[in-house]
Amino acid sequence: MSKLLASRAGKFIDELLEEIECLKRQQNTRPVPDSHPLDVCPLDEHVSQGIAAEPMGPQTTVPAPRPARVENVDSEIHPTFNDAPWFDNRNAFQTPILISEAADTAFATRFRQVISDPRAPEPTHLLRVNYASDDALMSLVESGVPWPSQSRARFLLEAALKYIGRCYYIVRADEVKEGLSQIFMNPTWGSPVVCCRFWALFALGELYTSRVAATQSYPGMAYFAQASKMLGYLNERPGTEVIETLLVLSMYSLALNRRYSAYILSGTAMRSAIVVGLHFNISDTQLSDFDTREHRKRLFWTTYIFDRMWGASLGHPPAIHDDEIEVDLPSVLPLSDGTGVDQLTSNGFDSQYYVAHIELTRRLANVVRSIYTLRRKQLNAQLSSQVHQSLQDLQAWVNRLPPRLQIEHTPGVVSDWKVVSLHLSFYQKCVIIATRPILLHALRIQVAAPQEGPTASSFQVPTTALALSEACVRCARHSAQLLAQSWIDGFFFTFDCFYTQYLFSSLVVLAIASILDGQDNQADRDTFEEASHLLRELKEAGNCIAQEYCHHLEAIEAALFAYTKSTIAEPPGFPEAPVIDAATTSRLSQHMPQGAISTAGVPWTDSSLQQLLSQPALDMQFLEDAVRDT
Repeated sequence: MSKLLASRAGKFIDELLEEIECLKRQQNTRPVPDSHPLDVCPLDEHVSQGIAAEPMGPQTTVPAPRPARVENVDSEIHPTFNDAPWFDNRNAFQTPILISEAADTAFATRFRQVISDPRAPEPTHLLRVNYASDDALMSLVESGVPWPSQSRARFLLEAALKYIGRCYYIVRADEVKEGLSQIFMNPTWGSPVVCCRFWALFALGELYTSRVAATQSYPGMAYFAQASKMLGYLNERPGTEVIETLLVLSMYSLALNRRYSAYILSGTAMRSAIVVGLHFNISDTQLSDFDTREHRKRLFWTTYIFDRMWGASLGHPPAIHDDEIEVDLPSVLPLSDGTGVDQLTSNGFDSQYYVAHIELTRRLANVVRSIYTLRRKQLNAQLSSQVHQSLQDLQAWVNRLPPRLQIEHTPGVVSDWKVVSLHLSFYQKCVIIATRPILLHALRIQVAAPQEGPTASSFQVPTTALALSEACVRCARHSAQLLAQSWIDGFFFTFDCFYTQYLFSSLVVLAIASILDGQDNQADRDTFEEASHLLRELKEAGNCIAQEYCHHLEAIEAALFAYTKSTIAEPPGFPEAPVIDAATTSRLSQHMPQGAISTAGVPWTDSSLQQLLSQPALDMQFLEDAVRDT
């Protein structure tokens, strides 16, 4: 028996050694792929808990492959583009984390690579180290946290409900307020899940009522840790309270810059919703209470929005496909006499806004899936056709918006959080993500042209690509204006994860626009600098998402300074050590009337772009033929 086992073990070892030698031979003969303006080689990130728990120190980077100067976006010369993502496995003790090129930080890295000196070392992707570590959360769980006093609890609950209600629907406000009163009258009232939901709401309320992060902890993190501890087990029969709690915790996780945890929590909420059956309509014979049926419907679509938005920002797939959803869109609650109520007075729920947000989220997911897919060759799709289709879908969405949800028809629009957030999501998440690969490719052509000498004319950017690049820049300008006005009017919360992300994404596009040939590049440079000041203010206040983005900002500023120094004698506007001037943060909106937003720069108002999108197909063969003699 022992001889048989020894024989089998020896055979297994021999097979293993043979497989290792085979892999080594393949590795030695495999060509090294070039970088790609999209996702030929997805960036990866190694983050250990030890690094995450430490305060920010010297920058640690992960090497990325060197980009070619100009290359074909749908090129056949990259065999790994449609086969498998690239990972750096040098850290044998930490699983590599995939970063999609749809992410804002990945795009910022590609931008730095494009304008870098080809003779200098390759710019590398910066590690994400500014987030609440698992160890920090565990220490809070072990120390415990007392239940807040009655007045404090009501204050935090009101703040959380107000913040959630400005853009989303998660809980029934009246029911939650009544439940809190019941708890103070009878401490044994309510299930553990209900108490867990209150802990999560307290965390969110403290987060968005704080102006500066605490020295020892993040606002609301102790409440968040307590809620996470209580929800540390999976419910065999999840209810709507569990889904609501998961969604609140997911929102708070984003503010902690724990974006993977947020994605997992939203995915768990969607799985729970599927188990409960929220993705199907339920008849009045099975559930007679109209309010409960409508709550189920609204709760599902909020889960849908979270699942799509969080996944799109990471380049990850959703938890459910659209063709599996059969539940109706949210509707208006009726009055007791059977007549309809105005959609703006039904507990603050705006059905028109909500339906528009759902449709926008669906388009966002389609944009990321179609443009940043690794399977374009198998799908027989080119980037140009995908960009064209995405922009046509987005324009159709804009055309169907009711007038009061359109900025140009809404007086004093900044006072309406819903309208501002809807348009920021539209510009930031959809149009910019769809068009910024074209913008980056145009920059690559400009950077490469001086090096080509007499053949530089063959690398000129076609008119169609210029129109799409300009649309991307206009969206960034308009987003910066909206964000600046929101800051002035007090609607930009210090720890708002969404507005912080929109600010950084617009900032990177404006940095590119500032060095592109054009008559507005000086204005874009000024707007970039003012947006940078705003981001630094958020960093100084303790916003950990802004802290991460500021590391990318510093690298961008250094790259811009080096690039402009190499092209002209006196590089304007990019000091080596930028000075933070809080008094200048409002100058982004100095030419706009208080409380109103100019519609200048809205891409869909440009007749040339509308005419371009009305064509059956975009003439962007240059993307497929770049660096080819066709």
